[in-house]
Amino acid sequence: MGRCSTNLPHQVLSCATLEGVQEIFRAEIARHGYASSAYRTIAPTGMGTKPQFLFRNWPGEWARQFKEIGSATGDNFAVNEARRQIAPFTWSDARAGRSFSAGEDRMWKEAQAFGWRDAFVLPVHGPRGYLATVSMTSMARDLDLSPRQRLRLQMIALVVHERCSVLSGTAMVDSGFESLSARELECLHWVAAGKTDWEIGVILSLSIATVKFHLDRARKKLGASTRAQAVARLLLSESY
Repeated sequence: MGRCSTNLPHQVLSCATLEGVQEIFRAEIARHGYASSAYRTIAPTGMGTKPQFLFRNWPGEWARQFKEIGSATGDNFAVNEARRQIAPFTWSDARAGRSFSAGEDRMWKEAQAFGWRDAFVLPVHGPRGYLATVSMTSMARDLDLSPRQRLRLQMIALVVHERCSVLSGTAMVDSGFESLSARELECLHWVAAGKTDWEIGVILSLSIATVKFHLDRARKKLGASTRAQAVARLLLSESY
């Protein structure tokens, strides 16, 4: 895997507005068969949680339908699944993995009737119940959802999340790039290139356990929940 696409992290980093990031994201996911996107946060407050969209480029009719059928978070199967998952998932994954409630089932059927065939959703969890979802939806059939493609879409969405969290003032931690060791940076760079722990070990003449040790330390230093999120933060750093 390359860096999502040519210079994508640097394009995102150069954006000073959420609208600019949204436009880059829209153009990038269109190349992979996705026609619409949304970035949603559910942040803790003194009065409970506050859901809001930082951006969404939905068709007007679907936005109106969503307001009617999806205003209750409990009926939103994508948000409910995001609460249960750390790894990215598709709508089809969620549908196949558990029984939907009556409200979730209604929303699923409304989405299918509108023409949406599937969506790829990245959940990002943070302290005190913080949740963000970066999603891309498609009306196309037979999308490429191979493991390599899923990883590519995950990195695209993570880069967008990291930049938007800074622009919106919702970033949860400061980046710790200066504290990363040379070996930790090397390991993260090879993860960004799509290498497995075994492949990184061969390249750097390290055991798999040592590779995992360096990646786990790097992830913790960067305040990331997953190594993919750590890589996204690295991709957006000016030192990369």
